[in-house]
Amino acid sequence: MIRFTEKYLLTMGNPKNHLNLLDFGIIGEQLSITELLHSSCLRGKEDCRNGIETDFKKDLQSAVYSSSLLKSKLSEIKVDIFDMYLKFVDFNTFKCLVVLNEDDFYNKEKRWKSYKLAEHINGTNSRIDLTFSFMSNSENLIVDNIASDGFIFKYGSTEIV
Repeated sequence: MIRFTEKYLLTMGNPKNHLNLLDFGIIGEQLSITELLHSSCLRGKEDCRNGIETDFKKDLQSAVYSSSLLKSKLSEIKVDIFDMYLKFVDFNTFKCLVVLNEDDFYNKEKRWKSYKLAEHINGTNSRIDLTFSFMSNSENLIVDNIASDGFIFKYGSTEIV
């Protein structure tokens, strides 16, 4: 049985800074309080990092899914997408650049329908903040410039841009 007393956890006056656990003995290497705290912090930091990575992957997957859904819905209303790019701004904020074929981008009705669909899809996802931007495809479109703006994911690509 564990006795909970003031002396239970440690004796701070111990010059070696070792634990005095009364009813428990330490098995193996004797560690100082500093070493135990350091080890505990490292484990906690690793657990936290793993949790953040898992959450970020879920958020990124949600952004990808929403972007793919927009592409699908736009094709249903006969809006032709030339390309799509995705970037993350921070932990759960993403931007998707949708490059429409020139004729569809300059058709006011199709462009407004595209914005409405994007707004609707963004409004249904409470996990992330995803902003869609539209631009026209042109011969002056330079993918390296898009990538340098942080859009490192390209739709349908297995490689990072």
